Amino acid sequence: MLLVIPNAFANGTGEANIIDAPKMNANFDQVETVLNGNVEKDNIKPGSAIALLDTHLHISANWQFDSNPTFNAGGIADAALTANIPKKDAANIFSALQKFSAGVDMDLQQALKFLAEKVASLPTWDISYKGRILYNNGDNKFYGANDSTWVDLGYVGGYTGGAVRSYSGTGIADDGDQFKFWFKTEGASPVVKITIKGEPFPKRFYTELAYHTHVFTGTNHNHAITDPTHRHSVVLGSHGHGSTQYAISTHTHGVSGNTGGRTLSHCHWGVVVGSSATDDFGPDTHTHTVSITSGSASASQAIPSENLGTTYSAYVATGITVDNAIAAGTNAYAGINAGTLSSVQKLYGKSLTIKIDGTNVTSNVLSATGWAVIGDGTDSHAFQTTGSGEMTASAWKTYTAGFHTLEIIEPESGYGCSLLVHIETS
Repeated sequence: MLLVIPNAFANGTGEANIIDAPKMNANFDQVETVLNGNVEKDNIKPGSAIALLDTHLHISANWQFDSNPTFNAGGIADAALTANIPKKDAANIFSALQKFSAGVDMDLQQALKFLAEKVASLPTWDISYKGRILYNNGDNKFYGANDSTWVDLGYVGGYTGGAVRSYSGTGIADDGDQFKFWFKTEGASPVVKITIKGEPFPKRFYTELAYHTHVFTGTNHNHAITDPTHRHSVVLGSHGHGSTQYAISTHTHGVSGNTGGRTLSHCHWGVVVGSSATDDFGPDTHTHTVSITSGSASASQAIPSENLGTTYSAYVATGITVDNAIAAGTNAYAGINAGTLSSVQKLYGKSLTIKIDGTNVTSNVLSATGWAVIGDGTDSHAFQTTGSGEMTASAWKTYTAGFHTLEIIEPESGYGCSLLVHIETS
């Protein structure tokens, strides 16, 4: 480094060349200024390098660099920048996450290769997230935050409030009866679109069977009922013969009598009629007397009572036969009579009434379609030929989140039709 000490005097003689104290002090002041860091450009030799330690360098003029300077991590603090200005006419590549507290104005230009923020699951909604877009890896769907919740952005169209639900069904309304249809909405201001169309009343409600009979043939037969475990129980209880006593000793009966002076063994002779012989006993007539004397009982005994208990008959397979005679032959029973259920067959709807959750929206349907009535009872009415087309029913009533009932009523007696219904909601 070339250091030049300035001076205010010249070498030579004379009054002007005399170095006095003021001039000397001025020279030392210049030297002190140079040594303390106020280096002027004229005091720096081209190609030299200057290192400053704990000394501020003030650059009052523009500096140009043949190559870009390199700064350490804290070379330029954000607090030292009055504006964060990118390089002009050149791409800026940031390898680290950049945060912009005031947002980024793209000036309606493209954000090339832009990716929405990806999350494992939706964070708890907060009002500060309003307008934020996320991609949820949990269900592979895009979500946006509105003023009250996260909204599924999978559908792009005229619906708001989340995913679109589609409902289609058929029904019948006739003679003051109604057809009811369920659908569901979400959010405070859902989009509801309804399409209805009439079809002919189903013919299956009418019979075309002719008068006929059902034939039954039977024969004589009987029914036998058998109970293989049938028996009768008999209860005898306590049985006795009172207090009468009976002789039980052995005894005999004796026979005695008067023989009339004859021996026990004797015979009687008599006269034989028609003979001259005479008997040998003469005229002494006698008799025989027989008496029987009963012996007295030598002992007696009373017979005690005895409890004979309950006895049962043996198990016997018993049977009962019931003769049920059925008239043999064929008997005819009347079937269904021919004809329809009403004198005039129902085919088409007439002056239908439509309600949503009990609110009559018939006038809204007529306004949306331009019809005078919903069906005129003929097959030529637009309700039967083309249907209502898609009607936006979002403003017909206030919808709370949850299930709702569409009700289609046929008020005219003798009229009825089938119904096609399609509803889409958010």
